[in-house]
Amino acid sequence: MAVRSERRLAAILVADIAGYSRHVGRDEEGTVSALRSHLRAIIPIVAEHGGHVVDTAGDGVLAEFPSAVRATEAAMAIQRRMEELDAGLPTKERLRFRIGINVGDVVVEDANIFGDGVNVAARLEQLAEPGGILVSGTAFDQLRGKLNVPFDFAGEQPVKNISHPVRTYSVRTQGAKRIWRLRAREARRYLPLALGLFGLAFAGTAVWWLKPTEPGLAAKPSIAVLPFDNIGGDDTK
Repeated sequence: MAVRSERRLAAILVADIAGYSRHVGRDEEGTVSALRSHLRAIIPIVAEHGGHVVDTAGDGVLAEFPSAVRATEAAMAIQRRMEELDAGLPTKERLRFRIGINVGDVVVEDANIFGDGVNVAARLEQLAEPGGILVSGTAFDQLRGKLNVPFDFAGEQPVKNISHPVRTYSVRTQGAKRIWRLRAREARRYLPLALGLFGLAFAGTAVWWLKPTEPGLAAKPSIAVLPFDNIGGDDTK
């Protein structure tokens, strides 16, 4: 009997644990137990955002959503939940997920989905930072203006078995705080230069507007020269 298949447009989320093999090599039993706990937490989050989990093979999760917005909201909720589960653990023991999201055409066969739409999401997951979310350009185009979170352009990435580079964007969930810290650092860095330029501008203005003290010099600016006090403790002439 032939397998019935169909095509549809979908938002695909792929997630897995960064450095999973390293975690298993360090503590196999503890890692497997923690993985089960994390996967149990992910499944209801996917459902809450209108998606469904297609597969949970190994340390990965493949989920389908009706829109890029729902998929990205679920991804952010997943990363927050993972941080909560790992709170208090040493950094090397934390199971940090990488998540890739793409919107594309998929082939549906029974309960499985295949095709370039899935392949791109899987490749983006591999390119994402641990604890990060990387979305394709097609997903970003649908997200623009719909989520109150900043995105960073991550370049056009070559993707295996895809004929053209994929435009990518990373989700910056702590964007507002990060931007503020960056601006604060820049302000401190350039403060001496700004003060120096302000001082030069002020001195130039003062020189221009300083009134002369001698007759016949009304049309010309004057410079007042004051003696310097010796504050270095050296009175040598």
